[in-house]
Amino acid sequence: MIELLDAVTALGIDLANVAQAGPPTDLPAPVPDFVGEILGSVRSFLDGGVEKLGSTVSDLTPGGS
Repeated sequence: MIELLDAVTALGIDLANVAQAGPPTDLPAPVPDFVGEILGSVRSFLDGGVEKLGSTVSDLTPGGS
């Protein structure tokens, strides 16, 4: 066990920070509605229902032109 601690110290690993690492405990905020619309247009593009994906995404994006 002491050899492991010596190796960790030699590598400069901070065990306190490693123990705190992991996925966040809070969930991310919901995405805006237009994101779902963009994903739907990508699916339509892959299925052949949308011909020009770039212009479609620009039209769906707020502030897009």
